[in-house]
Amino acid sequence: MFKPLATAYSTQLSRYLQDSQGLLNLTKGDFFPLFWRSWTSVFRPQLIKRSFEATGIQPANPDAVLKKFAKEASDSESSQSVLSGDDWLKLKSIVRREVKDQSSKDVKKLQRSLCHISAQNSILHEEIRGLRQSLAIKERRPKQSFTLQLNEDEVYHGGAKIWSPRSETRKRKAAEKAEKEHRRSLRDAAKAIQLPQSGKRKASKPHKPATKRQKRGGVAPAVVGAARGAPAVLPRSRRDRVITPSKKNSE
Repeated sequence: MFKPLATAYSTQLSRYLQDSQGLLNLTKGDFFPLFWRSWTSVFRPQLIKRSFEATGIQPANPDAVLKKFAKEASDSESSQSVLSGDDWLKLKSIVRREVKDQSSKDVKKLQRSLCHISAQNSILHEEIRGLRQSLAIKERRPKQSFTLQLNEDEVYHGGAKIWSPRSETRKRKAAEKAEKEHRRSLRDAAKAIQLPQSGKRKASKPHKPATKRQKRGGVAPAVVGAARGAPAVLPRSRRDRVITPSKKNSE
């Protein structure tokens, strides 16, 4: 029973790889479904019972093994009216039975054509079934999105990179717009800082006196006028007598 199990598992694995056609990688989650399908297809009550009967163990029957060495001619023809592409051997046997001249070139050409058409039909059917199964498995798997790494690493290891010219143009225009906005914000901030500083400078300067010119040009006349308007102080002697000037000196 374990040899059929190994054969069934190998068949399931080969069919999975053939159906995927290199589009899917084999993961850990795929091993158990393959093994379980192989197990359920081999270990069945009817198959277990027939395996014991075929070997003559239960019930005991030695002729079951001896019959394998006897060759019996058996023609197992299908009762179907139409044969499928998988029955190319039956088609070939029918041609051999019905056509008497097997050495004819047309007969050989017909046989080769039947084999080729049936083989192509089987291959196409298997490819369609495998692609459908791979698509169903791919849809069940979680989808992961990866961003496009446009910035190269410091150490370039090679490899092809496809960049979209349209997306690169949009990215460059967005960068230029952001740079212009940044420069404009810096200019606005500098202007906002300069306005308060200029106001402080004006406030810190002292006001010019309105009588500046009068001090320069009007000091001497004022002093002269005050000197003329003030009465002359007469000199006094040591004994507090007023000394009056004489008429000659006054003249």
